[in-house]
Amino acid sequence: MASPPPPPPPPRPLLLTVLPQELVVEILIRLDDLADLARAASACRALRRLITSRAFLRRVHALHPRPLLGLLHLEHHGSRCRFLPAEPPHPSAATAAAVARAFDSDSDSDSDSSFSFLPGRPGDWRLRDVRHGLAVLSTRHAVTDDGCFSFPDVVVCNPLRRRYARIPPISDDLAAPIRSLGVGVEDFDYLVAPAGREGLSFRVICRPQLPMGCDVTVFVFSSSAVIWRAATLHACAATAQLVSPQYVHGYAYWQLIRSAHGYAYWQLIRSASRLLLLDTRDMDFFFVDFEQRSVPWQAIGEAGEVGRLAMFNIAHANHTVELLSRAIRGSADEHWRHDKTIPLLPGYKWRILKLAEGT
Repeated sequence: MASPPPPPPPPRPLLLTVLPQELVVEILIRLDDLADLARAASACRALRRLITSRAFLRRVHALHPRPLLGLLHLEHHGSRCRFLPAEPPHPSAATAAAVARAFDSDSDSDSDSSFSFLPGRPGDWRLRDVRHGLAVLSTRHAVTDDGCFSFPDVVVCNPLRRRYARIPPISDDLAAPIRSLGVGVEDFDYLVAPAGREGLSFRVICRPQLPMGCDVTVFVFSSSAVIWRAATLHACAATAQLVSPQYVHGYAYWQLIRSAHGYAYWQLIRSASRLLLLDTRDMDFFFVDFEQRSVPWQAIGEAGEVGRLAMFNIAHANHTVELLSRAIRGSADEHWRHDKTIPLLPGYKWRILKLAEGT
């Protein structure tokens, strides 16, 4: 009599060799330390793409306040940038070091700091502005013998994530008032600034540098609306004093380009106590007068409180920095409010080189 067949072997346990992406996201989002998240991003390209995606960053920003990680330092006349991480004892030093390793993890990291990931040939792009982790670059504009000009190609990129977005050209209808002047354009001022709480949308501000006596025209591009808009200020004594713009709270003002809370602002060359501002949402110009103090080093920038302009004064006699602020849309007779006094190390001569941008 034949023996019964042997019983079948017990089923093998299922081995999960590859985690589904949605499960990886749930694991990463539960990391308590942002430094661990930065280290994971430096492990491989797949994790970097996942961690730097917009959907993932929205969840991260909702859980963690944004730390100061470091600076993007411009080199070689703006043709390259290098990430300088925060160092101990800064509380973000560990996270910043991990981000720096992620920035340098590829073998071609040197070329990436030269924006080799952008389309075209190396050297085609001019770095025009860097702030809040974003960089705006343009090609060189062309001028014909009869004085006609063409607007440069423009891209906005994140050097750490190696991603970029092409900015559509300014339409002929918007550019018509400038072209009708029949004058040449020396160059263009460009500024990039975040728009919105998550920092995933941005604005690009462009001002053609026209000869003295021409109206001031400023173009503003919104990445969320994907359109350019224009604002024009008729020529006057003040407009002949403009240099490059700045940005605060959505307003533009003119000196070196700055921004804050949706405003771009310009400080007039011969009137150090007056600012010209542009509301980049309503596209209207207005002037703000401020108190010019007898201090050798003074800077205008963004106050932590939305809708307020900050002024930083170095008081060498007391070895301190005074921080004052006032409402951007305040009344003409509003006084500057003293917000804070920051002590400096004695025994040194301090000066303000540039206000740091970003959060």
